[in-house]
Amino acid sequence: MSLPERTSPIRQPVAPKPTASDVLIGRDPDILNDIRGPGVAAAIWRRPMHPTFQNWIDGLDDTQLPRLRTLVPVHKAETAVLIACGIAKTPQGPELDRFARDVSALTVQYCRIMGTDYARIRLDVTDEAMCPKFHRDNVPARLICTYRGSGTQYVPDPYQNDPQRIRQMHTGDAALIRGERWPSEERCGLLHRSPPMTHGSRPRLLLVIDIAD
Repeated sequence: MSLPERTSPIRQPVAPKPTASDVLIGRDPDILNDIRGPGVAAAIWRRPMHPTFQNWIDGLDDTQLPRLRTLVPVHKAETAVLIACGIAKTPQGPELDRFARDVSALTVQYCRIMGTDYARIRLDVTDEAMCPKFHRDNVPARLICTYRGSGTQYVPDPYQNDPQRIRQMHTGDAALIRGERWPSEERCGLLHRSPPMTHGSRPRLLLVIDIAD
């Protein structure tokens, strides 16, 4: 009596995830909303800082730059920044108020886009590249803005070793960048890193806003 012949099941090849690698740049704050569009890996709001503000923050002593790591409801962002500035003895005046309002406005916009009422806010002061290697963040999406110093660099995933393909944000630009946990079938195909620091350059002041999860 012959046994029935067994055949191995045919495995269908797994289709690769679609990749989002487009970078949208605009001068209207609504450009950040486009992060949800298909194929979009990052949205950058190009917004030159007011010259008076830039001169003020560039002229601060390094010890007067605020440092902050906090989790707050969106309506408390401005207060948190003002407290950090008080601790750092940042000079009071209209430019400090402008700075606190700007961080608050970016937090409000980020939380609205991400559908949350809470955010993790960081103000980092550093004189070295905090993340010198190109990478993706392990978050759904991150908002970054450099208030003082060189802006963040970014590049499509396959070209991270090609200097011709590396691009750099401007000081003051606000960028919303997808991370590893973006809720989509699309894989983020964009990498970013801190810019290389030149000898003698002054510390950067970087804002980072993440979802509170």
